[in-house]
Amino acid sequence: MGELLLCNESITAMPYYVEGISVNLYSLEELSYYIMNNVYLLDRDFMNEELCTWIFGEVKLPKLAARLREIMHGNGLLSDFCLEILKESGYCTMQEMQEIIFAIRQMEEKTDFECSKIRADKLMENQKFLSAIYEYKRLLDSEEAKKENAIIVGNIWHNLGTAYARMFLFEEAIKCYKKAYSLNEKSESIRECLMAYRCMHDEAGFLATAAENHIDDMGIVEIKNELSIASRNEETVKFEEELEAIAMLADRDKALYNKKIKELIFKWKEDYRRICRV
Repeated sequence: MGELLLCNESITAMPYYVEGISVNLYSLEELSYYIMNNVYLLDRDFMNEELCTWIFGEVKLPKLAARLREIMHGNGLLSDFCLEILKESGYCTMQEMQEIIFAIRQMEEKTDFECSKIRADKLMENQKFLSAIYEYKRLLDSEEAKKENAIIVGNIWHNLGTAYARMFLFEEAIKCYKKAYSLNEKSESIRECLMAYRCMHDEAGFLATAAENHIDDMGIVEIKNELSIASRNEETVKFEEELEAIAMLADRDKALYNKKIKELIFKWKEDYRRICRV
C-alpha cells in the first residue's frame, strides 16, 4: 500500500481485494487505513457480503461480521458500517475517527452525481488519471448530467481534458477542453486547450484555435511563455540534472551507469502503472 503498517492483529492468509484501487488488504488495520485514506472513494458498494465473509473467515471476527451484516441488510448508513470497522481495529485516534465519519456523513447527504464528481476529482488529486477518466466519462454519460447546470458539466469536461493531458493524450484533451469552453465559457479551458496544441507541436492548430476564440497577439505570447516557464519548473530541472549525472557515468563506471538506468526505467514503469491503475 506504499508504506509500512504496524499490525497488532494477525495477518490473513487470503487478502481482501479492493477493486477500486487494485490493492490487497491483509488485516483489519490495513482495511482501516484504506477507509481513512480513501474516504471520498467509498460508496455503498463498500458494504458487501464478500467483505463480511472475509472479516468472518479470514480476520476471525464473527461478531464484527454479524454487526456489519445487520447494518448492510437493514439498509443502514455507510458511515455506521465504517465506524464499526474503525472502532474494532483501534487503528485511528478518536479525533481521526470522528473526522472520517463526519466526512462520510457529509457525502451521504449529497446526490449521487455530486458524490461521483467528488470521487473523480479525488482520483485526479491522487494522480489516478485513468480511473478519473472512467469516472468523468461515466458522469457525463449519466442522465443527471443532462439536467445539471451547463457550467458544472463544462467543468467536468475540463477536468476530463486535464486527465487526458496528464497521460499525454493531447488530442483527446483538446476535444474535451473545447467542449468545456462551449459550456462554461471559462478562459482557463481555452488556455489549456491551446497549451495542449503546443505540447503536440501543432502550431497550425494552435494559431487557428487562438484566432477562432479571439486571442490577440499578446495573449498568444503569454500562453507560449507560460508553457515555457512550466517546462522549466523545479521538478523538471531536478530531473534533467539527474539524467546528466547518470550520463556522466557512462564512460567512468559502466556497471553503475547500467544500474542507475535500470532503476530509472523501473521507476518510470511503476509511475506509469500507478497512473493507469483502475
